Amino acid sequence: MTERIALLIALFILAGIFSYRHRTTKKSGYFNLPDKFSNSNSLPTILYFWTEQCVQCTTSQKPALNNLKDKNGKFNLVSVNAIKEMELASEFKVKTVPSTIIFSAEGKSRFINNGYINENELEKQIEASLN
Repeated sequence: MTERIALLIALFILAGIFSYRHRTTKKSGYFNLPDKFSNSNSLPTILYFWTEQCVQCTTSQKPALNNLKDKNGKFNLVSVNAIKEMELASEFKVKTVPSTIIFSAEGKSRFINNGYINENELEKQIEASLN
């Protein structure tokens, strides 16, 4: 009996690790950037989905995005309140906040991040979206 419990615990831990490692999914061209967010400045765009109730949105993700914007400025940032813009959040299949979708300058999605993503990873994704 204890072996079965230990096996179940190990499976849950492995599932959690797999889920965490694959929370950032590259889906090149899966979504198109809506025209209302398009810019003619040939830079990638980040759609940042958040809510007022999300502590991690305001204490971690927003500061990471703002720091990165101040540091390199190589992208357009569009903040979207997922509650006030439910239709848009649904269109992009946002299941959790914070979520970020990085679009190339051509308006094709390059990276979809469900949950918090740190500044260094965001910077790598932005650089990859510039190419």
